[in-house]
Amino acid sequence: MPDVMVEPTIREEEDCFVLPLTGREVDQICIDYAVTLVIDGTDTVRLDSPFTVSFSDRTLLVDPQRLDTVAPVLDLFRAVILRAAAGRDGSLLLSFDDDRSLRIEADPDGEAWEIGGGLPPISPSYRIVSLPAGSGIEFS
Repeated sequence: MPDVMVEPTIREEEDCFVLPLTGREVDQICIDYAVTLVIDGTDTVRLDSPFTVSFSDRTLLVDPQRLDTVAPVLDLFRAVILRAAAGRDGSLLLSFDDDRSLRIEADPDGEAWEIGGGLPPISPSYRIVSLPAGSGIEFS
């Protein structure tokens, strides 16, 4: 595992919110009508709309509604998150070790993704959702 400092809280930057997933590992991947990454057993990243997964030599489109496209996501099992950022436009970027990344844009027709987690009282619970039509993100 790379030497990465864990982010304990959401941090606001000019164009995005840095999420408290840095330095943590994908330890479960669930596939149903969405793709869900479970991070260290406490946080979930649920992807409901098509997204891209990039590796050092290729970028692939994954559509959670089409099982024939989701296999590349399995390569993220045990990946360590180096940066997790929710854009003010409703996009989400997860950068992982070994030059891997995942990017999802806002969905004009619905919620493209949501993240929830925390382990009270050790870390605060939170929920972040990408709003439809690129109108941003919502915290709760």
